[in-house]
Amino acid sequence: MRILNHPIAAAGQRRDKTGRRVARRRVWPRWTRPAAFAAAGIAAAAALGASWMAWKEGWAAHQAAQVAHGLVAAAADAGLAVDEILVEGRLHTPREMILAAVDARRGTPLLAVDPGVVKERLEGLPWVRSAAVERQLPGTIYIRLVERRPMAVWQRRGQLVLIDHQGHELGNEGIEYFPRLPFIVGEDAQRVAADLVAMLAAEPTLQGHVVAAIRVGGRRWNIRLDSGIEIMLPEERAGEAWAEVAALERTHRVLQRQVSVIDLRDPNRINLRRAKDTQGATPGKKDRDA
Repeated sequence: MRILNHPIAAAGQRRDKTGRRVARRRVWPRWTRPAAFAAAGIAAAAALGASWMAWKEGWAAHQAAQVAHGLVAAAADAGLAVDEILVEGRLHTPREMILAAVDARRGTPLLAVDPGVVKERLEGLPWVRSAAVERQLPGTIYIRLVERRPMAVWQRRGQLVLIDHQGHELGNEGIEYFPRLPFIVGEDAQRVAADLVAMLAAEPTLQGHVVAAIRVGGRRWNIRLDSGIEIMLPEERAGEAWAEVAALERTHRVLQRQVSVIDLRDPNRINLRRAKDTQGATPGKKDRDA
């Protein structure tokens, strides 16, 4: 008995010479073929267009550079070349550092000097807080500097440097020209030096006798006077303690006595140590509440 395939089940199937079924290859509709070719064409065009744009941009940049170079050379030929550099506001910045920042010499095309670049270089110098740079025809580079003001001499690890009110290091060049600046010592002394200087200035009579301020443990100050007396200020309320020493000097001339240390760390009393006292305790104690 032969079994016939159902005509519906057999539809759409092919057999090889042995009679086995073979899957039919899927045939795309004719209407999709033009779209596929179009998509391939668009992709190829996009790739070519990108390559063209990249080449064109590179060419344009090269042409722009050539034009700029030509303009600079033409300006120099027309007499627009660096003839002088005028600097306003320079007090401490070395001349050599300014010339190195400008990076131009007499005869350099004026348009070859970029004011923005020169400004950035100048403001990277230790003494310069801000700078303005202009090209002035026919051949002048004008520079206006605002320099930092030294506030104190800072000793750290045996090295001396000048610092400003922001604690910015100015280096040690020309430090001999500032003998009257406060002398501070300590690893983090520059961070709080501005507050210290303001406190000292609040009592001018005492300030004139200060030779050094030593930062202790990153918490408080010891102040050394020209008479050899050391004033040990507390961690808190240091300004009030400093004012109290000034008041004692006005009323009792405490700095004229044989005293080596004035210890104000105790909030309730002032401890005075005599010059020859090596024990630390003194008989001369004054209650703060008295």
